[in-house]
Amino acid sequence: MLPDARKPLFRILCHYKSKPNICVLQHQRNFCKQSFFENHNVKKLAQNINSKIIAIGELFVQQCKAVAAQRLRRSFQIVASYRRMYGDNSLKRVLNGLGNSLLKHCEKRNLLFLCGLPLFKWEEERISDKELNSLIDDMAQVQHIEEDFKKPTDDKGYLKSWEKVIESDHLKVWRKPIPDSYLFEYKVYGTFYDVTPTCFFDIQRDLEYRKEWDQRVIKLEIVDKDEQTGTEIVQWITQFPYPMYSREYLYKRRFQVDSAKNTMVICSHVVNHPKCPVDKTHVRVVTYSSTMVIKPHKQFDDDGLDYVMTYTDDPQASYTSFCYSWLAKTGNNYEHVINMAIIYRRS
Repeated sequence: MLPDARKPLFRILCHYKSKPNICVLQHQRNFCKQSFFENHNVKKLAQNINSKIIAIGELFVQQCKAVAAQRLRRSFQIVASYRRMYGDNSLKRVLNGLGNSLLKHCEKRNLLFLCGLPLFKWEEERISDKELNSLIDDMAQVQHIEEDFKKPTDDKGYLKSWEKVIESDHLKVWRKPIPDSYLFEYKVYGTFYDVTPTCFFDIQRDLEYRKEWDQRVIKLEIVDKDEQTGTEIVQWITQFPYPMYSREYLYKRRFQVDSAKNTMVICSHVVNHPKCPVDKTHVRVVTYSSTMVIKPHKQFDDDGLDYVMTYTDDPQASYTSFCYSWLAKTGNNYEHVINMAIIYRRS
């Protein structure tokens, strides 16, 4: 037992120990209340930040949509402008050329990238029988003016819309503007009396022989062939007068000898092919077309023939006046070149 003198002190201590301190409780209440408000403010701040981020994201998406719409509209305007200037076929060739250029400069040619590029399909690119037959019909139309070779009269009917730029005893050349462009389409009607149609036909299509007599050839070869129709893809790089760059022609061509109609047909059109991407060392010609129909006077192996050649060419240079000057001054030189090629072949 404790002494009686110590009992009051013990009781006081027990009293304070048995009852909580009011100051401590008040401090705890204030701390909890402050923590609650602080947590509430943090949550409110977080919600405010989230709402701001969402608003900024929505504004960013709207801005991207506006920019994309503007770029898309400009792209359509550019496409429409090129379409008016050069036509659908030329626009397609330009886009295909762009795709081939991207393919060449892309180091990682993954499948996803390749799927976005135009692929070469013979089903779409081969020259059809229908097109060749239409060229024979064109030859028949032009031959209706054969009498005009014998007397200087105005051309009638079929060639009424064409402008005559060259006229000689055995050669006539017409031209007409291509709509929505600065180019001209030319039509040549010529006659040889001392050349067989077979020889003339072979000179036009024999690439190896052309390398021998045409000194301007840098490269001339067949890069692909369609076994079904015989359509060939030809790459032809030719020198141009200094200081112009050499020109590269990549075109498809097809031949036909029709014994029933007694005609020979050659058809060539520009094309793009994945084996021949655009090379910066040459200027790729994107507008080129050449067709020829040969009509023997008698048989294929007998001397004498008429031919009709229709062509369009855009070498992408200040070439319109140059081409016209060449036609006006040396148009008859075409016959001379062919004659020299024939003599060279016979020797």
